[in-house]
Amino acid sequence: MSIIFALSDKIDRMATSNLLTTNTVNLKALMANGRTYQVPPYQRDYSWKEENWEDLWIDLADLEETSASQHYMGAIVQKEEDNPEQFLIIDGQQRLATLSILVLAAIARLEEMANEGDEAEQNSERANLLRQGFIGSKDPGSLTEASKLQLNENNDAFYQGTLIQLSQPASLRSLSDSEKLLWNAFRYFSNKINAKFAG
Repeated sequence: MSIIFALSDKIDRMATSNLLTTNTVNLKALMANGRTYQVPPYQRDYSWKEENWEDLWIDLADLEETSASQHYMGAIVQKEEDNPEQFLIIDGQQRLATLSILVLAAIARLEEMANEGDEAEQNSERANLLRQGFIGSKDPGSLTEASKLQLNENNDAFYQGTLIQLSQPASLRSLSDSEKLLWNAFRYFSNKINAKFAG
């Protein structure tokens, strides 16, 4: 009888350790928790298009109009790596990449306003806080940017080297289809933010 109880206890512990855990968190809690997220190399390239960006923008505008405090963005499936601060994104990479691009567009606008002398100190600080909270921060020793999100092998170099740096692509014609989508997403949200907060 004691063997049955011991086996039963082991099975219960195994089942508990293999269960998926679910949490509902907001984007700030997800990105500002010291963790980094990586899209595995085998995941598909960035593929969201204007209809997806438009849906997201309308949902955010609806939040503002209805004074709602939250918008459900769907599930993100992640797998913990050997380092408990690193996670692989199994599902949800399109949403995380797009939300990151939206934040980058907001940072670009704040930096532009600061450079124009519009609440220069405050807007510069706002841009820095958004960058540290959602995008990444500079390593104090090397002064290189440590990004919270890494895209797949086909998109990450463009994301890290162009979008996070708020740079223009050297040549639009040389971009791959998915890099063009990433760049067009940035332009789309930049135009929306500039129009909303113009003057």
